Amino acid sequence: MSSKQKARPGAKPSGIERLVTAAQALLAETGVEGVNSNAVAERAGLTPPTFYHYFPNKHALLRELGERMLSAQSTAIRTDTGRRVRTPDDLRAICRDMLSESLRMSRAFTGGFELLVALRAIPELRDVRLRHQERMAVLLVDYFAEQGLASDGETLRVRAGLALHLGYAAVEMLFETDFAGEAEVLDRTATALAAVLDLF
Repeated sequence: MSSKQKARPGAKPSGIERLVTAAQALLAETGVEGVNSNAVAERAGLTPPTFYHYFPNKHALLRELGERMLSAQSTAIRTDTGRRVRTPDDLRAICRDMLSESLRMSRAFTGGFELLVALRAIPELRDVRLRHQERMAVLLVDYFAEQGLASDGETLRVRAGLALHLGYAAVEMLFETDFAGEAEVLDRTATALAAVLDLF
C-alpha cells in the first residue's frame, strides 16, 4: 500500500500508517531528537527492517509527515477561496480566518509544532515547507486575480509569500508561548497580513 492510499474502514492500519502514527506520538513526546528508526518501529510494534521497507531514513518519514500536515493546512486557504474581497475589512477577516484554521489544524495534528520546527530547522526538509508556501502563494494570487485585485501578479506573488511566512511565524510563536494572547496575536497578525498584501 502506498503512502497515498487509505485503509478500508475497520481494516487494520497498514505498516506505513502504524509508523506514521508512532512517529507523531514520539514527536509530541520527545521532539525530533526522539524520532529514529528503532524507536518508531518499536512504538509501531514493527521491526526496523519494516521501517526501512517504507522509509530509507527518519528524514523521509518526517517528510511524509510534513507533507501530510501542510496538505491539511492548505485546506484552510482553499476553503476560503470562494469568498469575495470587496473592502479592507473583508481582506482582514479572510486573513484572520485562514490563520485561525491553520492554527487549529496544526494543533489537531499530533506532533504538529515539533514538525513545524523540524521543517524549518532540518536542511533536508526545508524544501517541503518552501514548496508548500510557493504553491499557496500562487493559489492566493489566482484567488485575488479572479476578483480583479491583482494588477501585478509577480509583485503580488512576492507579497503573498511574505504573508504566508509571517502567518507561519505567528502560529509557531503561539505554540512557543502556550497560546498566550491568542486572539490578540491572530488579530494583529491578520492586520499585518492584509497590509503586506496591500490590495486596496
